[in-house]
Amino acid sequence: MIDFNSIWIDIECPQCKYIDEIQLIDAKAEKLRFCNNCKVKIQLKDSDGSVHSNIETINNAFKGLEEIFKKIGK
Repeated sequence: MIDFNSIWIDIECPQCKYIDEIQLIDAKAEKLRFCNNCKVKIQLKDSDGSVHSNIETINNAFKGLEEIFKKIGK
């Protein structure tokens, strides 16, 4: 099964607009990152919990799909 926590996404530095990549797990954990261009601190926020809840929703959907395929294969 796909591990959505390890998927890379683009973020934009709020100061210099440099595009960098983070893993979804970093956003979920609200980690502190540094811009690779201007070195400003970027505090990742998931204030409404959307990263966490959507990763769980997607994982549960794939688990359900996996169960359906198992039943079909019997």
